[in-house]
Amino acid sequence: MVGLVAAVALGIPGVTLVAQQQTTTPPTAAAKTGKAEIAGLVVDSLHGGFLRGADVIIEGTNANTVTDSAGRFAFEGLPPGTYRVGVFHPLLDTLGISLATKPFHASADSTNIAILGVPSAATLIRTACSGRSNGQNNSAVIGHVNESETLRPVSGAEVSIAWIELEASKEVGLRQTPHLMSDTTNAAGAFEICGLPNSMDATLKARKGMAVTSEIPVTLGDSPSELFARTLVLSLADSGVKVGAASVSGRVVLEGSSTNAGSRVELVGTNVVVLTNDKGEFTMTNLPSGSQVLLARHIGYGAATVSVDLSPREPRNVTITLPKFVALMDPVLVMARRNASLDRVGFSQRKKSGTGIFLGPEQIERMHPNSVSDILRNVRGLRVTYNGMHSSVSSRRGINSFRNTPGCVRYFLDGVPWLSNTPGDIESFVSGNEVVAVEVYNSANTPAQYMTEMGTCTTIVLWTRFKVRDIDDK
Repeated sequence: MVGLVAAVALGIPGVTLVAQQQTTTPPTAAAKTGKAEIAGLVVDSLHGGFLRGADVIIEGTNANTVTDSAGRFAFEGLPPGTYRVGVFHPLLDTLGISLATKPFHASADSTNIAILGVPSAATLIRTACSGRSNGQNNSAVIGHVNESETLRPVSGAEVSIAWIELEASKEVGLRQTPHLMSDTTNAAGAFEICGLPNSMDATLKARKGMAVTSEIPVTLGDSPSELFARTLVLSLADSGVKVGAASVSGRVVLEGSSTNAGSRVELVGTNVVVLTNDKGEFTMTNLPSGSQVLLARHIGYGAATVSVDLSPREPRNVTITLPKFVALMDPVLVMARRNASLDRVGFSQRKKSGTGIFLGPEQIERMHPNSVSDILRNVRGLRVTYNGMHSSVSSRRGINSFRNTPGCVRYFLDGVPWLSNTPGDIESFVSGNEVVAVEVYNSANTPAQYMTEMGTCTTIVLWTRFKVRDIDDK
């Protein structure tokens, strides 16, 4: 006899989903052992697949296993008795739910099939956001905030999500509207930000006192109800501290390449930057704890970011895949969309101030640049020198210019300070045909967001296709 017992028990009061029970007769008689078997499947309705790598236990026994790539599990040789199957997985912790069957009896020489499922996005949102949807925006971001050293829940942390809405019409022209929504974590460290629109890119971060996480990228798709679930790890130490006891290692894979060597990986917001070895492997140590972002680059490939939760409790391991970069000539429509993206990062507004030198997409397209220096040698006040295969950029406005020695330059790439392993190494990781726009400021007129301790240097801000994407390129 084969009995089917399937249950989803949500850790939210008043919500329990239980599948139907059915009994079938096996096609052939198996040898009698006096033992029972429990097998099953864990379905992930949230992501439209199966929950792989989940821990499955049988309550009251020492039996445990892990689901395979198809969400399957099996227990054999169990004595007859009453059992309950439970499932544990980081996704369930983030959602704040638990999966378990109701108790059921497994008789001798029986096979019992348990099917458990993570609810769909619509079901989870309806439960978590009851009464907080506005009728039009039915998406949500939910999760937990844990302390990085102990992994205990952090209560009273502010979790916020920020995004910019672009509207284009004949009546208003191009209008960009910034949005910010937030929630405060409860005693269990849980947060729920409801009433969000779908089809958007945003950033998520948590803050408590002087402690703050990095801005974690969030993308919501086109379904009517989109759910993004994330556990954020917050170090309660001052976030100004740039060193710690955490570590991360991993591998950068170059799509379609026979070698993976020489990629650049940095921990955004710190001074930590490393290069991959011949196998594409890298290791970073002495890192600050918390939810952080890794950024990887390789010339000829698109840049990629991956969020990573760093803790001294255990090292992290990640794999980053960089897609092959293919430069295409932009038609007029795409150029207009790219200009709209430049509005979103503030390029157009700063250009109107007239306090710097600005090169837009049209000007850079006409240059057909292969390298960053191909663009910058056209900028007044900058000097490009070549020695062998490499080039370096310096400022004619430097504090030592009266001695005819090069003045220093400071780069920002896609709004983030460029960390150099060696002078001028930006040429080795960013190609000219990736650059969409350039801003150049002398020390006296540098905008506040690009001020650094190197206050006497010329500031060069490069915007690439990685950040200034066509609006349709989601």
